[in-house]
Amino acid sequence: MSDTADLTYELLKRVHAEFGEFRRDIASIKMRLGSVEQRQAAMASDVASIHGDIARINVELDQIREDVSRIKRRLDLVDV
Repeated sequence: MSDTADLTYELLKRVHAEFGEFRRDIASIKMRLGSVEQRQAAMASDVASIHGDIARINVELDQIREDVSRIKRRLDLVDV
């Protein structure tokens, strides 16, 4: 019976040591995941900013196109 207890004790010691390694690995993974999440949030913010810039550019292009069309009509450069 003593042999079984000794083997069980040795097994529990190994499991306990490995559990410590798992805890360190999980802590490392959590830190890395946190940095990935922060970068993802920053990228989402950048994308939103880019969409706003594109919308402003489209508005300006529409105004330029309208101005060019008006100039062409005034100069009789357009077939009506």
